[in-house]
Amino acid sequence: MSSGFGALGGVGRCYEFWLSFEACATTTSPAKACFPQRDDYLECLHHKKEFARIKEIEKAKQDALKPKTDAHH
Repeated sequence: MSSGFGALGGVGRCYEFWLSFEACATTTSPAKACFPQRDDYLECLHHKKEFARIKEIEKAKQDALKPKTDAHH
């Protein structure tokens, strides 16, 4: 899985998350107990939660800039 080497040498940015997940997976049963570590590792790799949150914030900003309409006419 994770080699531990970063793209420019040195330790990869997600390697600590991988080590945490690997340690849990090799010492814990059931595997569901390691889901938080797995999720942290996958988030570090792919940033899906971060990107979803950014998208949510941008939508809220756009909604706030839309002109308000008065429904009492």
